[in-house]
Amino acid sequence: MHNLTIIKQNGGFYIESREIARAVGKRHDGLLRDIGNYLDVIENTTELDFEGCDFFLESSYPDVKGRTRLCYLISKMGCEMVSSHLTDDKGILFTAAYVAKFNEAEAVEREARNSDSPRLREINAAVRNVLKGMAYCRSLPGRVMNFLRGVYGPLGIELTPDGGEGHYHSVTEIARLLGVYSETNRPHGLAVAAIITKLGDTAKHSVVIPYGLVGVSVRYDRHIVEAVRDWLKSSDHPRDIEYLDFFYHIYYKTRDAVS
Repeated sequence: MHNLTIIKQNGGFYIESREIARAVGKRHDGLLRDIGNYLDVIENTTELDFEGCDFFLESSYPDVKGRTRLCYLISKMGCEMVSSHLTDDKGILFTAAYVAKFNEAEAVEREARNSDSPRLREINAAVRNVLKGMAYCRSLPGRVMNFLRGVYGPLGIELTPDGGEGHYHSVTEIARLLGVYSETNRPHGLAVAAIITKLGDTAKHSVVIPYGLVGVSVRYDRHIVEAVRDWLKSSDHPRDIEYLDFFYHIYYKTRDAVS
């Protein structure tokens, strides 16, 4: 159990679903069904502003016959969701093991990180940790908003509590608008996020939306939606998007749509 392997992907840390299934004594196909149910709830809710990719990152592996099979890379939050449904000793041991492994990986990352040029993903992670402390101290909403403006203002990113009244879109929403889907028939927000990274500086067309007590999420305006559409057209709608040595497989439902 203590030999869980941490995988670093897209600036985050994950454990592969097959390894988690073995650790908790569950069939992998059963765990995949559970994850599918979790994603259906997360991605279809209108009450909370979550992204499924914050918990489960779609991936694949070759089976013994060389066929491509679905698996997931599961983040620390995803592991928390899986472990919350386990009540036996294996669940307790799994929780202890994954917490220790993620904490170890995060400590190594902090030491190796170049603090002079933090990436937006790293800033968001640090902000969430501060917000947890502010929530524990019951900080007033105005103070929380001032803190967030102080972090994102110098980056040229606007802060809006209401999401820009529909004028800004998450990567999942952009994927849905442009018909960019994964093999499990879900909008492929990670592929869109990879394209946005390739576009370069998008701060002037972004907002940060706080949600709940400890959440922040980046949203993009119509300019970025159109830029992603144009990138797909100029790249002849590729079936794979490469980012940081990882390939996102795309299945197009429609092309060139921006509504």
